[in-house]
Amino acid sequence: MYDRQQRGTRDLLAVPRSATRSDDPVERIGQAAEILGRAVLRRQGTVRVVVASTIAKPSAAKERPAHRFGFIRHALAPWADRCDPAAHADVERLVHGLALVISAESLFALIDLCDLPPDDAITTLAATARHMTAAAVAAIPTVPAAD
Repeated sequence: MYDRQQRGTRDLLAVPRSATRSDDPVERIGQAAEILGRAVLRRQGTVRVVVASTIAKPSAAKERPAHRFGFIRHALAPWADRCDPAAHADVERLVHGLALVISAESLFALIDLCDLPPDDAITTLAATARHMTAAAVAAIPTVPAAD
């Protein structure tokens, strides 16, 4: 199962790799949120079944694909690689926080509970992810690039 999840993440990462020309983590995380949100919507029925099954049986949660973490880490990589090593825990907290925002569960909550059309829900997720990332970028020190 794990190998299949890794392959799925690699396949999905091909899209942001080809779409992202910038090293700006705020732009990159917004693109990642939009790409993942659209992927979730394309497979909405299946994703809802998987989410529901792990709510009903929490022990099955570890079997769920965790594509969002690969997307988030890929989007943040150019910036995270320049972060002060002492700030590693702060970068990981950002990754975990973004995983709450860039998720099928959040997308479905915006659609189902807030009555947002799917495109507006994706726009909201991406904007929230950008705001979180911008705040972290401003707060977490980076080391100067080597010449």
